Amino acid sequence: MSNAYDTELSSSRRDMLKLAGVGVAAAALASTATNAAAQVPEEADTEALSIMRKGIDRTLDVINIDLLEEAAQKIYPEGAYAFIRNGSGKQWTLNENQRAWGDYVFTPNRMSGVVRDNIDLSVELLGLQLPHPFIVTPFGSHGLHHPAAEIATVTGAGRSGGLACVSSASTASMEDIATASDGAKFFQIYLDVDPGITRELLQRAKDSGFHAIILTVDAIGQGSSDEYVRLGRSRPWLPYGNFAPGQSTRFKTDLSWSDVEMIREATDLPVVVKGITRPEDARAAVEAGAGAVQVSNHGGRALDGTPASITVLPAIADTLQGDVPIILDSGIRRGTDVVKALALGADAVAIGRPVMYGLCLGGASGVDSVISYFHRETVDTTLHCGVDAISKLGSSHVRKP
Repeated sequence: MSNAYDTELSSSRRDMLKLAGVGVAAAALASTATNAAAQVPEEADTEALSIMRKGIDRTLDVINIDLLEEAAQKIYPEGAYAFIRNGSGKQWTLNENQRAWGDYVFTPNRMSGVVRDNIDLSVELLGLQLPHPFIVTPFGSHGLHHPAAEIATVTGAGRSGGLACVSSASTASMEDIATASDGAKFFQIYLDVDPGITRELLQRAKDSGFHAIILTVDAIGQGSSDEYVRLGRSRPWLPYGNFAPGQSTRFKTDLSWSDVEMIREATDLPVVVKGITRPEDARAAVEAGAGAVQVSNHGGRALDGTPASITVLPAIADTLQGDVPIILDSGIRRGTDVVKALALGADAVAIGRPVMYGLCLGGASGVDSVISYFHRETVDTTLHCGVDAISKLGSSHVRKP
């Protein structure tokens, strides 16, 4: 990454995040340096979109995600970076998410006559025809990364026709996020102990036009990294856009498969169960009415000691036998990771931290740049595997050595 990022972004972004730390969200958003206007719908006249037009928006030359993270680290305050980057406990799961890709190697087909420019990355997911399999996974508080928060994220994802998943813990409201782009969007929810709050959120998501609901089941007690605690939990705290000022939320911990049915009845939308690592849980989710499952260990942020997602994917895919789509997240950093996941049974992949680093450094265009990086690497890897469409990838292209 160019040193130009450091000099031009650093002072304005640090000022913004310091203001956010005292809870003055509007001042925090407005304090960023004026730069190139983002391409957002002119008819969507909301405060968040107005702020975005003043925000940082730039295309990034993404060489790899490690270098992208290094550049972003120079922008984040120390406490915010510790919160975003680290995992829970001794971070075994966080590290395993990266290491485990090396347990699988490619077995490419040669001399197959594939033309690179004709490789098809499209995928169908819950009735959506998507041009590529890269999903922005649910991630809370995008205001920690950019003054336009989720408005910038979904705008960037929408430029390539990609799917963005929006957390119920978003900085912007779901209504403002829904109008920020025409791209497909899922809404993620943590169930509240008050069923009234849960049903209100679900109804708002349906009314806002979200295509599906993601039920997160692996973060019923949020983990916290030792480094983040050591620094005094000193990240900026921004209001949550989906809740009234001062409204408290409490995670429902006694989740059951009947909650999937409740969401379906309340919204008449497909439900994605996120946080599955066991084949029997995947089967139970389908029997409860889930439209898709997301193989995930929460990016190593919840329970340390759970296996890397890629290591449990083959058994889950073998159990489900294509009954519902499978999304995989946690630890994806390269196109080679994407192709290994697709070959071993995933239909799509969800990406978290890399998208946030792009958001931090470039706003909507930074998000688009990260997706373009994964697109480029995935095309190159698929070409080497000897097939002209990701739908043709399978276990014959990847194996354990």
